[in-house]
Amino acid sequence: MRMKEDAMQNGQLKPGYNLQIATQNQFALYYDINQRPADQRTLIPFLQSMDFQTTPIKYIVADAGYGSEQNYNYIENKLTAQALIPYGMFEKSRLDPIDVMQVK
Repeated sequence: MRMKEDAMQNGQLKPGYNLQIATQNQFALYYDINQRPADQRTLIPFLQSMDFQTTPIKYIVADAGYGSEQNYNYIENKLTAQALIPYGMFEKSRLDPIDVMQVK
């Protein structure tokens, strides 16, 4: 996994882990630790490890790092839940109020 800080500036790989935690009402219910650097590819295996009979859900909330069409389809079609996950360029696609005034 590539880490953000690279003091030697040599692009060396360092050991790193991606921790995911599922919470409900401020209680940690499930967790997963893996070495995949991208969040997009870790969401579906993480959701598959959960027992939704014991813990029913309505919404999956995550940051933009998890936003992908594959993840949205899995959540909506397989889990019949609503994905509250912005896509990667969500913030940039929103118009700034100053830009709106210039358009008029």
